[in-house]
Amino acid sequence: NRSSTVDSTSRSFSERRVAAIGAAVATVANVALWAGGRAADVGFLVNPVVGDPFQVGVVLVILTTVLMFAVGWAVLALAARRSRRWVRAVLVTAAAVAVVSALGGPLPTADDTATGMLLAAMHLITGAVFVATAVRARIG
Repeated sequence: NRSSTVDSTSRSFSERRVAAIGAAVATVANVALWAGGRAADVGFLVNPVVGDPFQVGVVLVILTTVLMFAVGWAVLALAARRSRRWVRAVLVTAAAVAVVSALGGPLPTADDTATGMLLAAMHLITGAVFVATAVRARIG
C-alpha cells in the first residue's frame, strides 16, 4: 500500500531528524562542559589502563558524542523492528551504559578530580539526551 510506505518514509525521516537534533544537543552540551573546564584550567589529562596518557580535546569530545549517539540510535532502530519490549530494553541498557561508563571510564583514569567529574558528566549527558530523544521520537 503506497500510503503506508509514504507514512513509513515520513516517520523514518522524522525519527532521523529528531536523532540528529538529539545528537547535536548532546554534542553542544558536552563541548560547553569541555570549554568551561578549559576556561577553568582543567587539564583533561587521562591515564588509560592500556596506552599512554593523553589529553582529551574538543575534537575527541565531538567525535565520541556523535559516534556513541549514532551507534545507540542504530541499535534502537533495530530494536524497534522487534517490539516495544526490545525498545525499552535498549533504553534501559543505554542509561545503564552511561552510568557504568561514567563510573568506570573517566573517574578512575582522570589525572585530576575536575577532569574525572567533567568527563563523567559528559557520559551522563550523552546517555540522558539519548534516552530523552528516543522517547521524544516515540520509537517502537
